[in-house]
Amino acid sequence: MIYKWFVIFYASVISIASWKLGLSVSGWLPLSLLFLAAAVLGLKGSSLTFSAVKLVLLTLFHWSSQTDWCFTLYLLLLASEVYESKSRKTVWMLVTLNLVTFAVIALITAPAFSVYPPHWMVLLYLSNFSIFMGLALTVFNTFRQRDKLAGERNQLMTHDSLTGLPNFEACHAMLHNLVDKESRLLFILIDCTDLKAMNKTQGFQAGNQILKQIAVLLKIKFSQAAFISRYGGDEFAVAVTYEDKDAMRAYVDQQLGSELPKLTGIQITYGIAVLPDDASSKDDLVLVAENSLFSMKREMWLKREEHMLRSEKLRIVGELASGMAHEIRNPLTTIKGFLQISKSNGYNIENWYPLIMDEISRMSELTAEFLQFSKPHAVQFRVLSMQVCIQRVISLTLSEMSRLGHEIVYDPPEKPLNIWMDPDKMVQLLINLFKNAYESMEDNKKMAIRLYERDHHAVLEIEDQGSGIPAEQLDQIFNPFFTTKDSGTGLGLSICHKIVQDHNGTIEVESFIGRGTTFIMTFPLAEPESTPCYPLNRRKDAV
Repeated sequence: MIYKWFVIFYASVISIASWKLGLSVSGWLPLSLLFLAAAVLGLKGSSLTFSAVKLVLLTLFHWSSQTDWCFTLYLLLLASEVYESKSRKTVWMLVTLNLVTFAVIALITAPAFSVYPPHWMVLLYLSNFSIFMGLALTVFNTFRQRDKLAGERNQLMTHDSLTGLPNFEACHAMLHNLVDKESRLLFILIDCTDLKAMNKTQGFQAGNQILKQIAVLLKIKFSQAAFISRYGGDEFAVAVTYEDKDAMRAYVDQQLGSELPKLTGIQITYGIAVLPDDASSKDDLVLVAENSLFSMKREMWLKREEHMLRSEKLRIVGELASGMAHEIRNPLTTIKGFLQISKSNGYNIENWYPLIMDEISRMSELTAEFLQFSKPHAVQFRVLSMQVCIQRVISLTLSEMSRLGHEIVYDPPEKPLNIWMDPDKMVQLLINLFKNAYESMEDNKKMAIRLYERDHHAVLEIEDQGSGIPAEQLDQIFNPFFTTKDSGTGLGLSICHKIVQDHNGTIEVESFIGRGTTFIMTFPLAEPESTPCYPLNRRKDAV
């Protein structure tokens, strides 16, 4: 607005000067000034019609003022029109019209300046022409810079800066156009499966290099593609038209399933959607391709899990075999030594018979526990109260606990906590944990048993006041053959862990050196309508 008022002010100054010098055309100058002011203030927009109206009124004012001082007004109004116009053609037309119009009116009004020498008049017109040409060149450079910036902005908006490929938005726009135009199209989504792991191990620079390499390889392998884009992150998209669908799919499977992984060193997963077989619209085509990609990822993940599980099983079997061989070799070595000694005594083993039988019993016990741990057994699951099993185990271990001077603190809940269980296995689990608890304590200690319900699960805690388990050993206590006792097979807690798993439960351990250890087990409760098989005797035991 200030700019427009400045134009009107400058035109008023020219009018006053022309009137004072007696150059103006009588009666026309005030009227032309009024029309020009109204056009400058009232006509808004960049249309060619409005620009032409302003130029006509400026020409009228120029003629009525009879002075070339209006040249500045031409430049001011032309600059305003150029600034608002977005068409290069319109700008060049306005520059030409202003130049021609000014020259014509200047020649018409030349007699009014006859007081000036001719060479000054020529110099004045040449300078005016130079100014117009300078303005024209400035406008040309401005448009060129604007076009360049617009191109760069469009490139950044529609293309990925790393690979130079069209981005996600551009991919969808191009795919939409292709679906409307083409009748046979393959849309492929490609995922670089191992790229995230590479970013963690080798850094993002290595991952970026792989993405650039894949972009180049896709351009080579699918040179006839309608488009290739970076779909986002570690995903790419390719759209190709086809004549023979089966041949094209075979080519895609070969390149993405074999060639590209060999060249890049990373695993590639991909999903394919076919137009018109799988979908008829852009969104449906993308959805089918994404589902196909997800299915391939899931299949690959399952294969990896199966391979890892197989490897883990082989590792565990190896550890079990090694541990079993070690545990059996020790008694066999002892028996062999006694037999060698007895050879020199006429094979009389009477003196070593008890020791030999102890070692044989030890091997028998070891193999029995190993079979129990490794071989699946027939189980008899039924709904039974946890309180009943705990009460039974307390009765079985009561005499041993009394002999050692220990006390059991157990306050069962009033509500029966029924779970699906194999009673014999559950009793075996509790006996093992009870035995570990009282063997870890010195005389005259307490063992606490807590049973309660939480989130539709029965939670059982067995806490002792023993010496505790070192933190570095907590992760190993459920491993087969791991033991800290002088005597023992190291299979007890492994068997406990397996029994808990067979009952869809969990087992955790908390231990503090000098304070004791707590085993925490959770088991899903049975349905509310189920009833316990045995009557519930609620009592508080203290031994």
